[in-house]
Amino acid sequence: MSNADKKTTVISLEEPSQDTEQLLLERLKNSSTDDDYFRWMLFVVGFYRGINKIEAATELLQGFITATKNSEHSAHCHLALGQIATDEQRFETALKHFTLALELAPKKHKVLYVLHNNIGYCLNRLGRFAEGEKHCRTAIDIDWTRASGYRNLGVTLHGQGNIIGAAWVLAEAVKTDAADNRARVLLEKLIASHPSIGIQCPWILQTLSSDPKTHPEVPLI
Repeated sequence: MSNADKKTTVISLEEPSQDTEQLLLERLKNSSTDDDYFRWMLFVVGFYRGINKIEAATELLQGFITATKNSEHSAHCHLALGQIATDEQRFETALKHFTLALELAPKKHKVLYVLHNNIGYCLNRLGRFAEGEKHCRTAIDIDWTRASGYRNLGVTLHGQGNIIGAAWVLAEAVKTDAADNRARVLLEKLIASHPSIGIQCPWILQTLSSDPKTHPEVPLI
């Protein structure tokens, strides 16, 4: 392919993104209510994250937090900023945003689950396992049907030296969503490091030998 052809290809790929951005920004500008504006803003933020315009997404979220008086909307914005920071492995910053969102007392259980679970994840990554355990357990109390809360609790228990407890909750994560391989990998590593667990707790090996296809997939956040 010649340089001219490559340039034409790049332009043709950029044009749909520019068109989509323009359309979304027009919808945002023409929003008739605060709720409508918030909804379209989240679409724009999602679009910017998808095309790696992180600075633009961050500025939009921070500007909205400054302008709005709606605590529920602010909590969503801090959640999104925390997710962006997590993607960039800035866990202290992510923890700050998730905590600020939680302090705004959002009402939706789904949001509360994600915040506690994400706080637990960040604390685990920062080596603050005892603090992370509380939030992981709270997430599970809010919604015990999601695997990620069990998985993060497994990490925090392992970090505190509770090997059997970690194995149990990681096995629960595998059973809750056997199609998500992350908990299975963690559990296999745990058994490899502590072979006696398989003898003490044969149900762990039974969990690992189960067919993922026999378990329904539970959507994760």
